[in-house]
Amino acid sequence: MLSLQDRNWSAFHLTELFDSIQRGKRLKRADQQRGEVPYVSSSALNNGVDGFISRAKGCRVFSNCISLANSGSVGSAFYEPFEFVASDHVTHLKRDGLKKEHYLFLVAALGKQSSNFNFNREINDQRIQGMQVMLPTNMLGEPDWRFMEDYIREREADQAQRCREFLTKRIADIERERERERE
Repeated sequence: MLSLQDRNWSAFHLTELFDSIQRGKRLKRADQQRGEVPYVSSSALNNGVDGFISRAKGCRVFSNCISLANSGSVGSAFYEPFEFVASDHVTHLKRDGLKKEHYLFLVAALGKQSSNFNFNREINDQRIQGMQVMLPTNMLGEPDWRFMEDYIREREADQAQRCREFLTKRIADIERERERERE
């Protein structure tokens, strides 16, 4: 298994890591129409999805990026692989060429920053400019994207194997219970 301990790490500003850092747009409840597009707000639950709306005129639609809660559950970060509309309490962070695995690693790194914020100390545009995250680096001192991708893939494969083992055991338990009931 790959280890986080045998890597060199450096701090990187969010502005170095992401090509696009943009807040969602204010969309009052009265202006929201039910629909099929996820509406991401500053909740720490359900990937921040607060409901499903139709696209309103002028709303910002994002996809394949990180959503970062600026207020409410300040510092909550999620990888959003789907198209969504973001509230003005959410900042989207995107970099061209990143894969799901990179975003998942970055979400974990951003999660380490959440303790720096609270209800009275929200994330504003100025604070985002100064925010840094620690990332593993390659021999050139750049973010080691390959390691991050491999690390997440390894963890996903391990988790999938654990799920398969659990389900196999659970199915066997259910079958034994059914056999006992038939006797």
